[in-house]
Amino acid sequence: MRRQTRRTFLTTVGAAGTAGLAGCSGVIGNDSDNSSTTSSTNGKGNGTNTGGGEETTTEGGNDAPAGPQTFEGFEKLGPWSAVDGQGSLKKSTKVKYEGSQSAHIVGSKQTKQGMIHRVNFGDNPADFSGKNLSLAFKCTSHDFVKIAVQLYAPDRGHIVEMKRTLYGPKGKWVRVNLGVTSEMDPKKIDLSKVYELRIIGRSTDPNTQKPIEFYVDDLKTVPAPDKGMVMLTFDDGLESQYTKAYKTMKKYGFSGVDAIISDAVFDDGFLNRTQMNEMVNDGWDMICHPNTQATPMDKRPKKEQEKLMKECQQWLKKYGYDGHKYMAVPKNVVGPNTFDLAQKHFDLTLSFGASPNALPAIQKNTIISRMYGQGDLKNVKQKIDHAAKYKQLSPLLFHKIGGENGVPEKRFENILKYIKNKNVEVVTISDLEEKGMLI
Repeated sequence: MRRQTRRTFLTTVGAAGTAGLAGCSGVIGNDSDNSSTTSSTNGKGNGTNTGGGEETTTEGGNDAPAGPQTFEGFEKLGPWSAVDGQGSLKKSTKVKYEGSQSAHIVGSKQTKQGMIHRVNFGDNPADFSGKNLSLAFKCTSHDFVKIAVQLYAPDRGHIVEMKRTLYGPKGKWVRVNLGVTSEMDPKKIDLSKVYELRIIGRSTDPNTQKPIEFYVDDLKTVPAPDKGMVMLTFDDGLESQYTKAYKTMKKYGFSGVDAIISDAVFDDGFLNRTQMNEMVNDGWDMICHPNTQATPMDKRPKKEQEKLMKECQQWLKKYGYDGHKYMAVPKNVVGPNTFDLAQKHFDLTLSFGASPNALPAIQKNTIISRMYGQGDLKNVKQKIDHAAKYKQLSPLLFHKIGGENGVPEKRFENILKYIKNKNVEVVTISDLEEKGMLI
């Protein structure tokens, strides 16, 4: 198979250096909230319309999965109701992602969260075996939120939860390709017999005084691939990502994704183009990571955001890096303008989301969720396990490897060994495209 990243590079060497680089200091997000929400409860796909008015078809050869199928379009809310004491549910014909209406949820004045459920499956439970889920979501009340979908498979003692953290964009429809984050009594879970489905939204701020308000629409299923996938991603283009990460990963046959601050290439402590080219020739992607310095992207005017994105993208494109089509959002916050510009200029956007992603991923209006690889080791291994079991994508995010304030080298290699021994495939973004996993 031809890899996009195996190509002839331009030989011109360009050096650029500036003070005050974006780095990832002050980034928002952590993987510490692993508790299940249950504790508070007592593209392109065979002519299927995937939302946003765009009909898509599957590409990728005979092994490419079939396209997404609509499980719930929320055209009739009869089967759905708000959970007692957890807010209200009504239809909205003005705010919708697909079709004639969406489900509009306003949170409880007491709990501030909103929760709806569908329970009337009767003798015909929903069958989600061998499938992953994708939901259109829009929050109008808070900048930072969590959205969760729970499957009672088959009852409240066997719940599979898919919870995503979204640091924006407020007021925009986002396609959330849901990945499993927790499971109760996993050995007895039966996804072929789901008798209840819940959708929960809440602010990330436990002290908020404002009830959440959000909309959901176009809940789709996608047929899971044969094998789960893990992506090893690195931010800032640090030198240790060549001297430590790349050298170690090469022993295991793994390639990665490096988010490059183009202004920093050749600076002390950062990658140079010779190193980048060697990594790319071994299958790595070099993608955009705009230099926002001390001011987060979402706090900048729209024109300035676009300028930063295009500068980084054009630099990568100039020197022949195919990863110019993708962006990792600096500092994790995706404001409304950031989201719109990312959709305009990039094929795929990555940001922190604290959860795996459904595969294949519906590409339109989505943000690929990443999780910190330098966090709690038990949590990191759990995300790899979920990728293997549920045939999903778990992108792990690292910064410095080794040295002061870096991920210890032994710990990093332990993660690689764990991945090697699991039934997962290590992929880059280019690999996802080649395998038809972006639809």
